[in-house]
Amino acid sequence: MRIKTIFILCFALLLFSGCANNKKEKVETSPVLSEIQKKYIDEGWLLKSDSSMDGELPSSYGVKPKYGLQDNYFDINMGEGCDIAVKIIDLSNDRYIRYIFVSENSSITINQIPQGQYYLKIAYGYDWMEKFEDGMTHGKFTRNCYYEKSVDVFDFGKKNSQHTINYILNINIQNGIVNNNFNTIKIDETEFFK
Repeated sequence: MRIKTIFILCFALLLFSGCANNKKEKVETSPVLSEIQKKYIDEGWLLKSDSSMDGELPSSYGVKPKYGLQDNYFDINMGEGCDIAVKIIDLSNDRYIRYIFVSENSSITINQIPQGQYYLKIAYGYDWMEKFEDGMTHGKFTRNCYYEKSVDVFDFGKKNSQHTINYILNINIQNGIVNNNFNTIKIDETEFFK
């Protein structure tokens, strides 16, 4: 009986010590930077973590947010394929009212859209970089960039209307093709940042 107990204790000790030394170490890899990213870093740009960026971008990006009294909203659902930066623009004066970042496979609700008509400018891509210069933050994607403007106009009603209006925007990239539930046209980077 004593030999059996010693054998069981030795087996348990070997089992526990073997499991304790079988920890998988997480190996961190640094991203491979493209030549353009290296150039931007040399010029003072910073590569940002996309997951920490979801939501409205700060006013330092040059967009003073405007809010309405009613809870009109956009639900933006970004599927697979890239991250996006969306500018909501007042059709009557071409002024930006919001600037939003949505990372891949994320959803966000933009509340209190003022009454009026709006169109969107959308930047698609990866590896958001930003630079603070002359009191402003400049940001852009530096990998797989693509830009569009909505053809559809999103009507959030007239002033003093009592109706709450909401739009759901579904955005997906499948096999390199943009698949949205609204109509867009391609624009260039210069047009996006106008």
